[in-house]
Amino acid sequence: MKALVTGADGFVGQHLVAELLDHGVDVSASVLDLPPSRSTLSVEQMALVEWKAADVLDQDALVRVVAAAMPDQIYHLAGFASGALARQFASDAVHINAGGTVNLCEAVLAVRENKPDFDPRILVMGSADAYGDAARGGDPITEDMSLRPVSVYGLSKAGQELAAHTYRRAHGLRVLVARGFNLVGPGQEPPFVVPEFAVQLARISAGELEPVVAVGNLEVRRDFTDVRDGVRAFRMLMDLDAPGAAYNVASGEAIRIGSLLDWIIDEAGVEVEIEVTSSRVRREELDVVVGDSTRLREATGWKPGHDIEASVRETYRWMKGRFVNTINDNPVV
Repeated sequence: MKALVTGADGFVGQHLVAELLDHGVDVSASVLDLPPSRSTLSVEQMALVEWKAADVLDQDALVRVVAAAMPDQIYHLAGFASGALARQFASDAVHINAGGTVNLCEAVLAVRENKPDFDPRILVMGSADAYGDAARGGDPITEDMSLRPVSVYGLSKAGQELAAHTYRRAHGLRVLVARGFNLVGPGQEPPFVVPEFAVQLARISAGELEPVVAVGNLEVRRDFTDVRDGVRAFRMLMDLDAPGAAYNVASGEAIRIGSLLDWIIDEAGVEVEIEVTSSRVRREELDVVVGDSTRLREATGWKPGHDIEASVRETYRWMKGRFVNTINDNPVV
């Protein structure tokens, strides 16, 4: 089995590469620039991967990557993954997430012109943010609910899905979308909420910051899944004989954001004050977002294997280790 992973040196991408390697898959990977960044993959794992540079906005580069890899499976993870960055660079987020998916699909079609039997299965990493207002009632979100985004990031991911399904219907590409909710684990960095808390606590623990943690709305509740469980779901979906068009990857449990902070503070072992900062409170924030992953569970037998509190604590320890190593590499003299 051959797989191509786009955005392979990102947080989710590195965990997916590790998951595929562990299951004997021959992995090719595209990244924006070479050499690829490394945070959770080992040097040995990196050496097992064929790394290529390709911007998803460069269709010709994608054609070259796809033609060189000739994969059975393509996992499309490249693009904007952060709501905070999408708000800052709105048009870029929509252009890259939706337009990059169009370019990938066009690249597959271009390769197919010369190789008519080329018919890879393509997984596009979607997002629960695309549901938007559909989640406003607080009930578990199912795949049958309409996509009504209320954020630029949600808009970019809804556009990405629309592009993917257009090529599925119009050209028969074997595309499916995995709508991830909140993935968390070692290797994740700010501006996502858990590593954002973790880096503040690591700096406080090291004496680099005053013992005050800046936060947004701690009362909202979100659905969190360990990233390693998430990428396992991706792999299991790609192994289905006849997958559907879209699947939620979610735990089904809504966790208060304040609880995440409590676990990190406890893990850090420091006393702090909490300061709500207006710039960290999102105007379009929904009170509760929780996913229903029944379709995924029934189709694959998947279920989360990691306890989220343990995952959050592990993320803090990873961040603290990264922060300490950075200080040691750049000593103050």
